[in-house]
Amino acid sequence: MNPVYAALRAMSERPEPYARVSTADLWTDPHVSTRMLRHHLDPEVEAASHRTEFVDRSVDWMVERFALGPGARVADLGCGPGLYTTRLARAGASALGVDFSPGSVEYAEDTARRDGLDARHLCRDYLELDLDERFDLVVMVMRDYCAMSPADRARLLDVVRRHLAHGGSLLFDVDAEPALERVREGRTYAPNLMDGFWSARPYHGFRHTFRYDDERVSVDRYTIVTEDGIRVFHTWVRYFTPDTLAAELTAGGFVVEEVLGDLTGAPYDPASGEFAVRARPLD
Repeated sequence: MNPVYAALRAMSERPEPYARVSTADLWTDPHVSTRMLRHHLDPEVEAASHRTEFVDRSVDWMVERFALGPGARVADLGCGPGLYTTRLARAGASALGVDFSPGSVEYAEDTARRDGLDARHLCRDYLELDLDERFDLVVMVMRDYCAMSPADRARLLDVVRRHLAHGGSLLFDVDAEPALERVREGRTYAPNLMDGFWSARPYHGFRHTFRYDDERVSVDRYTIVTEDGIRVFHTWVRYFTPDTLAAELTAGGFVVEEVLGDLTGAPYDPASGEFAVRARPLD
């Protein structure tokens, strides 16, 4: 078979849900992670993180809602360059950030040291976290929960449960089912797709979008072809309703205590493409 034809056929085939997850590749590839960090730090871009104005409102609400002053302990899983940990530490909390992007963790640590903040950051996979510490609040932002496979989401809940102090809470946001209805299957091709995001060298980029209505999941598969070879990245999204998320959390040993519109504490809107929850471990 013509190898070019075989490669084109393979990239257009629908993958099985979560057959390959590329989250670690996005955050550890030297070029891609640098571009992700740049998006994180752009105050007007809502890509890797929320805009600065949203982050400020979100932290203000968290500090008030959870009394995150001196003595409070907070962990941010998937902390990136410390946009939340450093702000929470400025409010008086002791903050821990965990992320497996070396560049992001280095940036967060540099900020904390420069400003004399009670915030520290670990470069590791939070699914493997095993600390002799307990936290009053564990947060995840930018809908990280939805990018994980079902098995990894179950692992995450186990990690969080083991690291929460008595009376502690898990707070995170998710993609909501109305957002799935806006996903359209299709394909895109462009030289240096996404303005060189995927490689420092010239490349041909193909993006294929697939929906899985029964599973309430979508994926964007990026096939990046350089003169040296082919790399493939999958970005999965699981879309929830409050009821389906509550069922998954119950199976993982949690109970939902509050459904919110987002991480600023806004009211829940059933028509929105996202929502947030506050949960606690089952007694």
